[in-house]
Amino acid sequence: MIRLRSFAKINLGLEVTGRRNDGYHTLRTIFQTIGLSDGMEVRERSRAGLRLDGDDPRVPWDETNTIARAFRLVAENCRLRRGLEVFVSKRIPAGAGLGGGSGNAAVMLLFLDRFFGLGLPAGQLAEMAARLGADVPFFLRGGTALGEGIGEKLTGLPALRARPVLLCLPPRPVSTALVFSRFRLTRARFPSKIQLFLEKGDLSILRNDLESVTCELFPEIRDIRQKMAQGGSGYVQMTGSGSAVFALGHGRRLSALARRLPGTVLTRFIGSKTYQESIGVWPSGKASAFGAEIRRFESSRPRKTHDPR
Repeated sequence: MIRLRSFAKINLGLEVTGRRNDGYHTLRTIFQTIGLSDGMEVRERSRAGLRLDGDDPRVPWDETNTIARAFRLVAENCRLRRGLEVFVSKRIPAGAGLGGGSGNAAVMLLFLDRFFGLGLPAGQLAEMAARLGADVPFFLRGGTALGEGIGEKLTGLPALRARPVLLCLPPRPVSTALVFSRFRLTRARFPSKIQLFLEKGDLSILRNDLESVTCELFPEIRDIRQKMAQGGSGYVQMTGSGSAVFALGHGRRLSALARRLPGTVLTRFIGSKTYQESIGVWPSGKASAFGAEIRRFESSRPRKTHDPR
């Protein structure tokens, strides 16, 4: 068995910049990976195809799951006739704006490429990731990145200083499609706060354009945001289209706030190098702990004996 980890992300800022003819909105955002993660246990099976299961009954563990879609995409494009069993210990809630499903899909793409020796070029991996979802290409590398287009056009950014993050995870998921359907794009032109952040490096500049719509639809998220701000954090924001809200600040202050607020998780920023080492897969095809796991996994397979015939 091989154990993998799939991490969450937060959007440090999000600006909706336009709307395409196909109905998708274009945006500008700052992605940041954090330490909250799902666990993925992988075993090879004798039959071709994927057998997928997990411990969260709210998540569909069928052909619509992003892991299943990633496996199917690779199998179809690379004529893969091998099989896997995957069990997911889900810690990143769905519908929270944390990219849990996108991260799962990206890790599965990287795993399939490395484990089966497919040798997929980085460009092809990125193209396949984009077909699975707008956030999936980001999770091929993690760390800090500027996302544009629908989120799939990425520019890597210098790693931000490691700092604690307090997440509040409401039990109620939020539909991204619903939030965007209620969002009204203004024609007024405002200076990009993300551009100002890129020039000055001040996180307090950043805002999330979707917050007002989500808080109108789900007032409990506004309440959570207010409580976290009143707790003394200097920076509180919703991630993605919600429902998760995060706070940045002094570690002791965040720890005290976590004790007072239910449904909170204290985690941290993780940079691209740590992210790649922790999931175990290097985009270049190199691997550290992941490679060792594969070698142990392969050594446990039954060896073919010589047939004198």
